[in-house]
Amino acid sequence: MKQLFFILFFFSSILIYSQNMTYSGYIYNAGGSGASNVPVKLYKRTTPTLNGFTSQNNYNGHSYYRSTGSMTWTDARQACLNMGGHLVTVTSPAENNFIFNLWPNGWIGLTDEVVEGQWRWVTGEPFSWSNWNGGEPNNSNNEDYIQFVGGGKWNDLPNTSLPYVLEFEYIVTYTDWVYVKTVYTDSNGRYSINETSNPSVEWYFVIDTPTPITPLQNSDAYGANTKAISRTFTSLDYYRYDVNNDGRINVSDAYYIFMKKIGRLPTWNNLLPNTRLFTAAQYNVINSSTTDLRVTYPGVQSITINSPVSGGSSNYYLINTGYSNTTTIGY
Repeated sequence: MKQLFFILFFFSSILIYSQNMTYSGYIYNAGGSGASNVPVKLYKRTTPTLNGFTSQNNYNGHSYYRSTGSMTWTDARQACLNMGGHLVTVTSPAENNFIFNLWPNGWIGLTDEVVEGQWRWVTGEPFSWSNWNGGEPNNSNNEDYIQFVGGGKWNDLPNTSLPYVLEFEYIVTYTDWVYVKTVYTDSNGRYSINETSNPSVEWYFVIDTPTPITPLQNSDAYGANTKAISRTFTSLDYYRYDVNNDGRINVSDAYYIFMKKIGRLPTWNNLLPNTRLFTAAQYNVINSSTTDLRVTYPGVQSITINSPVSGGSSNYYLINTGYSNTTTIGY
């Protein structure tokens, strides 16, 4: 029965303490419709600074941290495993003194939960040295888990809530950033990230300007011509329709768009970018202003979301030169 309880508790701990990095948002076209198939690239690395833990301390080629919060022993064991480490194991007086002098209380990775009286380290390494407090272990009220007490001695306890010490079998340093995957916006322009994570993993995301694969339409040239005739512009119109880049919107821009549509002109004048990225705040200013803001807000070709907070969200806009509204993105 005890072994069955252990198995059930182990798997429930996995469900409770597996952590995820979640992040989402929308990428819109200039007209407000969702921009589909826009790639969002994910990168990650491990870091020696762990949220929810004290600063790193190293001993004999290992790194140690103490949690700033409390957990039951079984939950702490799983939390350590999720981060690629384990509850601390202590196999010599020198190691015991080192850990106790830094953190004089909390769980260590020793248990007899499987067979009463048979003490095992969570790593499976031999149980060959101990430092029991007087009269311990006494298994009072079914005590299967070990904590530090005064003077670095050990005491058995039931599965209550305490701080704990996390150990890595190596010195934790910053690793190189590595590419993880690319997610793409859906038909509504939404991107969503949900990746297994833990406090030792740091993330960033990159959105690069994609290439529109929708051909220019006659309606795009008509849109520029309509603006030229009405003489009523927003700043957004300069980004979309001043394709000859002379600071005005007139019939020549409509002609330029049409010529590019039929393949007579290979590029926009002065090599204007095909696509520019803007934050939602920048886009709102551009869309409401009646002056040309292209110098103030030139847009970018790439946006990096550094140190994203799990559960966060960011929205962006694509303005495509020559297009009145929606484009399809290829990949």
